[in-house]
Amino acid sequence: MEIKRIYIELTNRCNLDCEMCFRHTWDTVEGDINLNLLKSIREQLKELPALEQVFFGGIGEPTVHPQFKEVVELFAEYELLITSNGIMSEDNAKILCEKFSEVYFSADKYHEDTQGVKNQLLQTFERFSDYHKRTRSSTPKVGVAYVLTRSNSAALFDILNMMRHYGFHRLSLSHLMPLAEKDKDDIFYTRYENPEGKAFLEKIFTYRDIKINIPDMELKTERRCAFIDKGYIYINAGGEVMSCYRLANSYDEYVFGSKKRVLKHSFGNVKEKSLKEIIEGKEYQNFWNVVYNNQYPSCVDCDLRGGCSLVEDTKYDCYFNTPSCADCLWVRNFIRCP
Repeated sequence: MEIKRIYIELTNRCNLDCEMCFRHTWDTVEGDINLNLLKSIREQLKELPALEQVFFGGIGEPTVHPQFKEVVELFAEYELLITSNGIMSEDNAKILCEKFSEVYFSADKYHEDTQGVKNQLLQTFERFSDYHKRTRSSTPKVGVAYVLTRSNSAALFDILNMMRHYGFHRLSLSHLMPLAEKDKDDIFYTRYENPEGKAFLEKIFTYRDIKINIPDMELKTERRCAFIDKGYIYINAGGEVMSCYRLANSYDEYVFGSKKRVLKHSFGNVKEKSLKEIIEGKEYQNFWNVVYNNQYPSCVDCDLRGGCSLVEDTKYDCYFNTPSCADCLWVRNFIRCP
């Protein structure tokens, strides 16, 4: 196992308050990662020779970190990637244009003009488009991330037309992970046949000039974890090492209508052990092998699900694995990260 990309949560604070965000049900204390801790992490990365990319992402908005410019300079030797909501200063937009190889903008609020989001997003898009025209640079590659629901699916075509206008050619689609009961029926994916979803995909595929990464529309048997398979690891704003986004916080989610408590699971903290020690430790190695080799049950399509208490949280599965990934919708290609 080699670590090729590290996700760093610079902050779990945000300059927006989106309704579908995890922070509405989590119990995490908000804050920024300390610059001295980042310097320590940067030194620890030297022990990971296969590492190629540093991705600034997480639940918060990375550009609100008070020392964002210094952070970018700190990791300049790596290929830099970021996910942002696009609400940023001109100075930060300039940094992203000049220092990053890939930038993904979350455009879930594009079609809603609440919080003045649309106009601010368009201002940022103009800056990136102007940069590409002025410099004729092929970087940063700009993509848009969008969370697809039944109620917002029609608005995606406005997003696609906007992308064409600004010359953005990458779209990363994810389905909704409902965090509140009122949203549990707004999902656009199903367990079984989904002709409506497949017909929708046929429509968006007419945008042949845009590379679209799509989620599945109905349940498949295949299970692959992008974080495990591709050699990714995640460090949160407190220095804790997590396997993925899903297990980085404690919060409620609804899996095909059933409420589940996701429990935060840390494999260690880089303040106490080196990242290399944590990754090579017995706990993470056991977890990695279980997930990589699919040695865990599938709760999503289990006939006994209705009478099983283990599906109520992620503490254990019926094979005694902990934490449980047994009904993770990321591994079923419903929920996706850029």
